[in-house]
Amino acid sequence: MRMIAAIGVAVLALAGAAAAQPPAQAVGAGVQVAFVEPDPLAPAGALPCYRRITDPARVASLTRFLDNAAARWALDLYARARSIAVARGAAAMQPAEYTIAIVPDGDNSAVGFRLKTGTEIEDHPHAAYVQLGPEEWRFSTTFLHETGHVALAMLAGGRGIPRREIAAIPHTLAALTDRGTAFDEGFAISLETLIAQLSNAPDVRRQYHHDQFLFGPAAKMRAEYYWPSADLLTFAQTHARYAAVRDNAFAFAPAFKQPDYLRVQIETARDFASLRDADQLLASEGFYASFFFSILVRGERAPSEDTVRFRQNTVLTALAETFATMPFTSEEPFLLHFLTTYKRVSAADWGDVLDVFLDLSHGVFMDADAAALWRGHYLAALGLDLAHLDRARIDAARERWHAAAAADPKVLYARLGPQLRCEVAGREVRLVGLDSVRPLSLDVNTAEEGVIRLVPGITEAEVASWRAQRALAPFASVADFRKRSGVSANVLAGLRF
Repeated sequence: MRMIAAIGVAVLALAGAAAAQPPAQAVGAGVQVAFVEPDPLAPAGALPCYRRITDPARVASLTRFLDNAAARWALDLYARARSIAVARGAAAMQPAEYTIAIVPDGDNSAVGFRLKTGTEIEDHPHAAYVQLGPEEWRFSTTFLHETGHVALAMLAGGRGIPRREIAAIPHTLAALTDRGTAFDEGFAISLETLIAQLSNAPDVRRQYHHDQFLFGPAAKMRAEYYWPSADLLTFAQTHARYAAVRDNAFAFAPAFKQPDYLRVQIETARDFASLRDADQLLASEGFYASFFFSILVRGERAPSEDTVRFRQNTVLTALAETFATMPFTSEEPFLLHFLTTYKRVSAADWGDVLDVFLDLSHGVFMDADAAALWRGHYLAALGLDLAHLDRARIDAARERWHAAAAADPKVLYARLGPQLRCEVAGREVRLVGLDSVRPLSLDVNTAEEGVIRLVPGITEAEVASWRAQRALAPFASVADFRKRSGVSANVLAGLRF
């Protein structure tokens, strides 16, 4: 695989001048970047107000930070996504230059800002941009991820993907959160997995690959002694964002099933005999990341970067069309809408993309027997029981799933239920490093086995009934949950919907 192609960067930092608005750049051409910082003298307003950074030495230093494989891909992605957005009429919304706001501890994207130019203040209420801290490492890690969010917001017409706060923790790779969060974060994470796959740059390999094997106290936190905990301490789980996403680990249930919220939600260890169901996969950013990564790199041989870009452009086009035609709410199954739209946008490779989705999800969107079919095969493989791998039945099922979904993608929606959030009385979830203490909350249609066990007073029989009834059909409403779950009145009294 050749190295990531260099992309020129033109820095705009002219004091008192209005922001330039040149046409979108072609892939590989210079991408304009505007470094800005908060303006402490700006009048108060609903949107943050910035001023251009004009100190030449500081601009030069920040520009050097963009000289890495991940940042170059981010700039390229920005230009391509904006070009698609502009073609759909968004030229007035999104500046041609990529706005990077330098703020202390910045590690996020946002939509909407004001820019002070001399005595005037320009409003850019629909412009997507990033907020980054001034440290160099943020430009080789955070920047690419946040550019994923920026790209989605541009393609959605200057709107952030709608989220719903269901989980008791902020998003993280292995957790189940909500459909909007999982879609938005999963797409961004897939870019990290992609650059880790494509690039052999030393800085990329240090971030995502297990290439250094260090021992003894002198190695400190980089020692193999700390390996299982070091990735957790990033919270982003950087190494898992490559290895576990690449291997589609998050199609499977957590290996830890006892009542410990953080271990169930954050540990990456999987029970590979147990598939997550359709509603759970739509709340899993890890699964989304695997999907978006896989449709770019699919094939018997590693695709060229030009092929990856071509495929990614098709994905971006399909995303823009999806956002323009779907209800834009936090309840929507974004990924299924994307698949339906992809068929219209690119019929030529629709079948290949559908196969990626069906294989990664192991058919759980299509078939009530898919989980049992996989479990039997996996357990036979554990015992090297070649006579009971059930390959013929599995292959027949895969062909049947493909034929049905290809004929009518709406069949993918058949096994979905609504998001039904509740809080659990008397339980809290604490993340010390994030200074976060939240009530235990869950979606009754996606809560993992170990999370259900945290409900006060619940018995093992009630846990089993909850899960069994949900497997038969997702709960259609709170009333349906109360009626069918098999949970006692005393337990239900501790759930606040």
